Amino acid sequence: MIELTGRQRACLRTLCVRKGFSTVESLARMFDVSSRTMRTDLKAIESFALENGCSIERVPGKGVRLSASKTSGLRLRGMLDEGENRVYGRQERDAVAELLLALRPVVKFQDISNYCHVSKQTIASHFSDVDDFYGENGVEVIREPGVGSHLAGAEIDIRRCFLGLVSDVEFYNVLRPILIDELLAVYGDKAATLINAVQEARQVVFADQERLTIVICFVLMRISRSCMLPAGETDEEFEIDSQDDPGIGRLLSEHDDLLPTEPEIVFVASILLSQRLSGTHRVVDEEHMGNDEASSISRELVCALRELHEIDEPSLQHVLEGFTRHLRAAIYRSRNGIQIQAEVPVQITSSIPLLYDFTRKHLAAVEARYGISLNDSEVAYIAMYLDAIYETSVRDAVALDVLFACSFGLASSSILMTRLSHALADCHVVGPMSLEEARGYISSRNVDLVITTNHFDCEGTPVLEVDPLLNQEALDAVKRQITTASYSKLCSSFLRSYSAKSADGETSSVREVVDPSAVQVGVECSDWREAIRKAANPLLRAGYIEQHYVDRMVSAVEDYGPYMVLTPGMAYVHAGVNDGIRDNCAAILVLSRPVAFGPAGEKRVRGIVVLGIRDKERSDLLSLASIFERDSNLRMLENPELDVESVLGMHD
Repeated sequence: MIELTGRQRACLRTLCVRKGFSTVESLARMFDVSSRTMRTDLKAIESFALENGCSIERVPGKGVRLSASKTSGLRLRGMLDEGENRVYGRQERDAVAELLLALRPVVKFQDISNYCHVSKQTIASHFSDVDDFYGENGVEVIREPGVGSHLAGAEIDIRRCFLGLVSDVEFYNVLRPILIDELLAVYGDKAATLINAVQEARQVVFADQERLTIVICFVLMRISRSCMLPAGETDEEFEIDSQDDPGIGRLLSEHDDLLPTEPEIVFVASILLSQRLSGTHRVVDEEHMGNDEASSISRELVCALRELHEIDEPSLQHVLEGFTRHLRAAIYRSRNGIQIQAEVPVQITSSIPLLYDFTRKHLAAVEARYGISLNDSEVAYIAMYLDAIYETSVRDAVALDVLFACSFGLASSSILMTRLSHALADCHVVGPMSLEEARGYISSRNVDLVITTNHFDCEGTPVLEVDPLLNQEALDAVKRQITTASYSKLCSSFLRSYSAKSADGETSSVREVVDPSAVQVGVECSDWREAIRKAANPLLRAGYIEQHYVDRMVSAVEDYGPYMVLTPGMAYVHAGVNDGIRDNCAAILVLSRPVAFGPAGEKRVRGIVVLGIRDKERSDLLSLASIFERDSNLRMLENPELDVESVLGMHD
């Protein structure tokens, strides 16, 4: 049997993750060896792959990639993860750095490099990714020459970052040894005291005991360093109102040596409540847990997703188990009158509206059968799980096809591609090629995005022109464009699958959802805010919504960006059920000319759809988005002779 070195294992693991081709030169740069050494490594890797039912595909001019069935690929990755002398990939190194910063008062590059078995220079060269992770969450990484790096920011934001790290399924096994050494070993007994006190007093058990204990350990560690939550800093996500478990706060307050202030008690109580199970015995019957209501609901929701796209359950087992545990806790809260309240529903309905609407629709039937009632916050958290499952499953199918075109020569293009490698990690990249070659390539193949260093006209395909030197501004522009294009492709994939699975091939028309009086065409607007307000006017005049609802729609776009643009040129805006909506309603406005949509004008839209949905079983968003996903309908919206009757007659 072929035995691989640590570097060869790391290289094969990289090929397992990547779906596109990798050149020998790029792999050599990645592992800091010569191309000749990498070719020698690939021979050993190829023999090892063949022994395990896989192969290495070689294509001149493109490079190499792993060819394996899903089963063989998963088995191969499992074998690699069991190997010793593990070499961490770039994203894994980032996760290690992010965790060490959360756990230690000061972290040096040498600390991270020692753990990951790479040089300090390697850590330093990619540390901007760590800055970005914390920066996006309102926390700053402060670097002091000769001392090290530490975090600065609101305590609640630092804790959110930590919760995100330990909740990340992809990297948990990488981080687990650090968590055990630096948290469980030191604070594990104290955390167990709090957890056991609540379990014994309430006769419940908690899901995922290890992670729950780790989170409580982190809180105790922060308290021990006097990094505590000031009064008022916990926000609605971590508040407990009088309808929650009124005794849990009193129970935790008995341990004032561990939780000395009210905000800390509130924070820990909220974590415990979110993890609670409905067991009435200290020991849970695992066989029963696998066949309870939560498991049945979990299976039903995942089966509904499976109708849209194949779900690779073995690779998502940990997520699916966590989903079932969450549902078990949600059922418990529903039947015991515990209402969680958070800002999450607004964020979810704005950032993943299709999955949220899909989740709400399917849960409406579930609630009736099982005698439960889940509020918007509960639905939002469930939608987050389903979105993670769906996005992971379709990742390969919706990966962007990106083409590099350049007239400065292959050398400069190759350098540009290398600098963009992190931003394009999940894309299928072709090129570099000349502008003439690019035109020929696009004429016969689908391309989602062209990145070029020159002016390049390509009707129907987005083109991003960048400076060959790729300064930070240009890099940020590429990242935004990739995020936008990836999201659009994901939405299109979802809507196509949803439309294809519609019952009995029946069609839905705009007329079935929108009243003729609420359709406006050929309207002139100066910006997207005016467009939303004009689109909502018919519903406002009819008394379906209040002015507060309109204001909340505008603020949702300002806060969360242009995620509401779900189909090309169409934005679907709405607010919450408690924001001033009196009845189910919908309105459509078609602009005489497109306007830039979003705080930074990220997308251009021709139409605005305003939605007001109070009933859970309504799926007007899915119905209208499926209609406006059709190319023929989108072309019709651009017709200057368009009238209201033509819009009402559009169907999926």
